[in-house]
Amino acid sequence: MNKKLIGTNAGIIWNLLNNNQRWNISDLRVASGLTDKEIYTAIGWLARENKIEIEKSHNGDEDYYLVIEYYF
Repeated sequence: MNKKLIGTNAGIIWNLLNNNQRWNISDLRVASGLTDKEIYTAIGWLARENKIEIEKSHNGDEDYYLVIEYYF
């Protein structure tokens, strides 16, 4: 896997997260068609760019959602 592919996958995940909802890995896997490795590398890319938040859900899984920043 190269950086260009990871960046492309990060774009796929970002577009899914762009609906203002929380996603878990299972939902991202189904919606994106990516493997777990591809999803986790994309999440790492987005996390490094401070574009996503990761929180534990009520059932102990991790939820992912976009960081929304507003500039005035």
